[in-house]
Amino acid sequence: MKTESEQLGEFFKNNSGYTRLLRGIKNKYIQLGEIKGNVIINNPSNIEKQVLSGLMKKDYSRNKSISINLKILLKRIEDTKFQGADLKEVIYKYFGEEVKTKQETGRQYQKEIDNFFQSILDENIDTKVYKYLQDIIVNKNEIYNKLKKYYNRDKKELKKALQNVCRGLNNLPNKKVRIPVFASDITGNPHGFDKNTICGKIFIIMLCYIENIKIPKSSEELSEIYYNYNLLIDDVSNMVLCKNIKGYRKEERISGTKYIIHSGLEWFSKYNEPIHLNLYNLYNIEYLVEPIKYNEVVVMENPAVFMEVAEKIKNKDFPIVCTYGQIKLSGLILLDMLVKQKYKIYYSGDMDPEGIQIADKLKSRYKNNLYFLGFDIDTYKNNLSNVKISDTRLKKLEKIKDKKLKIICKELNLLKKASYEERNIEKIVKFINSR
Repeated sequence: MKTESEQLGEFFKNNSGYTRLLRGIKNKYIQLGEIKGNVIINNPSNIEKQVLSGLMKKDYSRNKSISINLKILLKRIEDTKFQGADLKEVIYKYFGEEVKTKQETGRQYQKEIDNFFQSILDENIDTKVYKYLQDIIVNKNEIYNKLKKYYNRDKKELKKALQNVCRGLNNLPNKKVRIPVFASDITGNPHGFDKNTICGKIFIIMLCYIENIKIPKSSEELSEIYYNYNLLIDDVSNMVLCKNIKGYRKEERISGTKYIIHSGLEWFSKYNEPIHLNLYNLYNIEYLVEPIKYNEVVVMENPAVFMEVAEKIKNKDFPIVCTYGQIKLSGLILLDMLVKQKYKIYYSGDMDPEGIQIADKLKSRYKNNLYFLGFDIDTYKNNLSNVKISDTRLKKLEKIKDKKLKIICKELNLLKKASYEERNIEKIVKFINSR
């Protein structure tokens, strides 16, 4: 024999006038976790007015909307042959499925996601990456929230990505490897760690988390992070221009490791000619020759300025470098090597918002090892151009940190004109010749 709840469910099903009422009851139960509140039925049909009037013992024939108080509804049901019916069971039977509250759904979702991440942890127990994953999952930090978003989109894709990322982090190379080759070995796909894929994004996030650094905003910042982990994005076209730079390379022999003078750099220096060094070249230079004759190096922003200076000091073996504007990873690596060998860096560049940003970044990185060459008010005014600087570009100066550069920033904001390095060539040459 059917229960009162089953009978009432069938009663409601046999009359379409109750459909919106039951949907409203269902939604209230999902939201609140219990049967309470009011169900509003706007623009009720004649059949709805008729059946609801009968059920609630109230005339709704002229109503433009009907508000059913569920507490009163339960009392009305108690006055019928369906006395004792459980309205929760009724909506289960009516809709033919288990209806879960938001709280129940939330608990089930959290249980599922906890099991998901636990499975990733279990796969990586006793590995290098385990402690970092555990920290992220236990503390439910910002990275955890990002991973949850990926989970909500496609948990299968996320699991595959996390498995590949963990495999990559547990097998980082001990010598330089190009990213596509590394990705192919780890994921079976040379594009597996491309930065626009979920796998690539999580790989970068995890590397930064391990290093406790911010997510890179530019390709150069990303290249540097990868380089520190022996991963190369572009080791050929990423270049720095220099002259009179000497170094040593490592050579493995039967008797052991030897460090010998880099003959390529030696010959270019001998003939006093400039040379482009890419990441691959720099990787093969173990360290630079310590300063003997000169303990200074002039670094220039623009290649045209570099070549003019190189021509004017062609009989002098003073070391000079050109970073090509916004400094690439190759330039940073070379400057790092120079600083490590106790060279003093003198930096020359454009005095416009972008040029001052470059100078500020270098000063922030190398601090007392870097000096400015030409970044002063007199040089700025003497070399002033007719090029107007827009207010949009001038806003870039608001983030400059160095005190000396801030003085120039004030003048730039006042005059709104740029001063370019090309007009400072003679000053650079004079500085080098005085050494």
